[in-house]
Amino acid sequence: MELATPPASSQITQHVLSHMINRLSAVDPCDDPYPHISVRDIFPQDVYADLIDLLPDESDYTTMGRRHIMENGESNRFEFQLSAENINEHLTGRRNELWTGIRNAMNAPELKKAVFNRLSAGIGYRFGIDPQEVNQIEGFPRLSLMREKPGYFITPHPDTRKKIITFQIALPRDRSQLDLGTMIYKRNLSPKFLLNRPKGFRGFENVKQYPFEPNSAFAFSVINTVRKKSWHGREPLEGESGIRNSLLCIYYVSKENATTY
Repeated sequence: MELATPPASSQITQHVLSHMINRLSAVDPCDDPYPHISVRDIFPQDVYADLIDLLPDESDYTTMGRRHIMENGESNRFEFQLSAENINEHLTGRRNELWTGIRNAMNAPELKKAVFNRLSAGIGYRFGIDPQEVNQIEGFPRLSLMREKPGYFITPHPDTRKKIITFQIALPRDRSQLDLGTMIYKRNLSPKFLLNRPKGFRGFENVKQYPFEPNSAFAFSVINTVRKKSWHGREPLEGESGIRNSLLCIYYVSKENATTY
């Protein structure tokens, strides 16, 4: 008796999951100015090539909040939530198979364990536990594809305590958008960083910026205490920057915030 061939989405899930776990296990965390990691080639190359061609149509994305509405009334930030319901409602055929497979891989508990292990120092610090025990902490992923247009910016912020991990995967088609990466900040109240700075960026020093490189990931443990904060942000995208596509995976403390199940 022949075994049934697994559905294409299941094959994609296993392919993506095993590759991501291997890539995460190979990186060394950085603790300055707060625990974070940078990972290259986070997806298998064949999957990345497919997903760039099979992103949802622009019309399938929804706008994100009033703060991203520009003076001309247009939004500069859009989201396609990778929930099963949203995928099945808007995506068909090969596109549905691909994003279902990716969604299931990134929802897998094995991936959560790999991400938490890499960022154990920050999670341990935040929750006051031994870094060896961080996988006792529950974390519920919320997955979204993001489209950000020229004019988009977000001022330095540490993220809400509802979040445990912020995990962003850059999805440019080529290396022409390297300068669009998320910026890591620290507080600096010297005149250089107070004067002639845009509102919201005053008193912050950009200490690191990973390139917005195809198929690369940046992740950090969310720390929002009096003594330490995971400051990050993005200065305004210029007119010639093009669309900034990314995949955002947020691990939340509560399942109520994780709507991809």
